[in-house]
Amino acid sequence: MITIKNLSKSFDEKVLFRDFSFSFADTGIYVLTGESGAGKTTLLRMIAGLDTDFDGVISGGGIQKTSVCFQEHRLFPTLTALKNVELVSFEQKTNNSDLISRQMLSKLGFSDEDMLLYPSELSGGMRQRVALARAVLRTSPVLLLDEPTKELDPLHAKMALDVIAKEGERRLVIMVTHKSEDVKELAATEIKIN
Repeated sequence: MITIKNLSKSFDEKVLFRDFSFSFADTGIYVLTGESGAGKTTLLRMIAGLDTDFDGVISGGGIQKTSVCFQEHRLFPTLTALKNVELVSFEQKTNNSDLISRQMLSKLGFSDEDMLLYPSELSGGMRQRVALARAVLRTSPVLLLDEPTKELDPLHAKMALDVIAKEGERRLVIMVTHKSEDVKELAATEIKIN
């Protein structure tokens, strides 16, 4: 379980968090909402252990316990969509990693031909879905998602939300979104960041 106690964080003169405390359950979906610049992505980075410049305590997170999908897709340009997703299998290489990766990409609307394209050949929405597939397939108790449907059309957004909903049944998902329909679709607990 991730617990945040008395978190305070500022950038220059702007206060993002002041004595913020919250406890997340082990499973379920929590959606962080709020204005741009309120600190939603910063909170994900702190939970992931990528930003340690804050006061207070965040327990249960860190690099080893989280899988993250940021807005920047961070795909390897010399690997196909499929090979980018298969990268998460390096820790627990199995004979069926290719099949599992194909199945996940298929759930997100990829054809067999699409899976063989390189990032430079993919649309922004396709790159976003590859990054989501990679994050989902990484074994971790916590999945952190930053605007995972931002670049997706309604059909592919629905596919992505279906995958995310399934993840919330088995682990903790913390997601940033500006889309109120995402919160409703996932029946998620909303946390407003001011």
